[in-house]
Amino acid sequence: MSSVTRRGFLGAGPIGIMGAAALASGGWIDEGVDGPTISDKFPTTADDRAREFVGACHFRIDRVREMLAEDGGLSKSSWDWGFGDWETAIGAASHTGQTEIIRILVEHGARPTLFTMATLDEIDAVRSVIENVPGAGALEGPHSISLYDHARAGKAERVLAYLDTKGGRPPNDFRVEKSFGETYFGAYAWGPGADERFDVSWFEKGSSISLKRPGHVARNLIPLGAHAFSPAGARHVRLLFEVAGDLATSLTVPRPEGDLLATRV
Repeated sequence: MSSVTRRGFLGAGPIGIMGAAALASGGWIDEGVDGPTISDKFPTTADDRAREFVGACHFRIDRVREMLAEDGGLSKSSWDWGFGDWETAIGAASHTGQTEIIRILVEHGARPTLFTMATLDEIDAVRSVIENVPGAGALEGPHSISLYDHARAGKAERVLAYLDTKGGRPPNDFRVEKSFGETYFGAYAWGPGADERFDVSWFEKGSSISLKRPGHVARNLIPLGAHAFSPAGARHVRLLFEVAGDLATSLTVPRPEGDLLATRV
């Protein structure tokens, strides 16, 4: 019997069917016939699909249903919005109080978290984790959103009452006066390309300083003192501005490959 090529065997549609029949009958497959175009990442989910789905889980329930009908595995997807601020699909639905989206995701295999339980007002689960796991009460969800704010998003009265006995809502670490940010507002580039830069500006709704690379999502910044900041959802990252007088002159961004120095332009 002639050997069968992998490409020929995986061919879809009529060609694939013919190939299978040829194999069963002891025939051969033409090695010159091209199969379908498949991404190099297949069977890994494409990044843009994961990003779209996690984004949809914030509030677009119809799109969530459509995408799950195409691929139920998306229920467990996650996305890094920047600097290691990983957010799962169920995490997105949890901090926005989307209880119906949470239900749909769980039906498709998503894994509920402590923050999901807070959103759903599952007081026994929340109490059990906090009282048995050291430091659990201080854990943050995606974008550095507190457990308390997850409960607020879900109007979870029992969980809110319990968290009030544990200290209540933590302070907003992002909030600063706009005048404080004047030192840092501007563009910082590390190359000539239009996307080789960070823009630092004011986020009015959150009363916070925001950093954004063109084509990416803006990240609000937590001031640490001494001109250092951490991005939302990434307290392990320390961004450092060099300041001369009243203006920052450069921005150092840590990376695994080595620090990136961006200069004010």
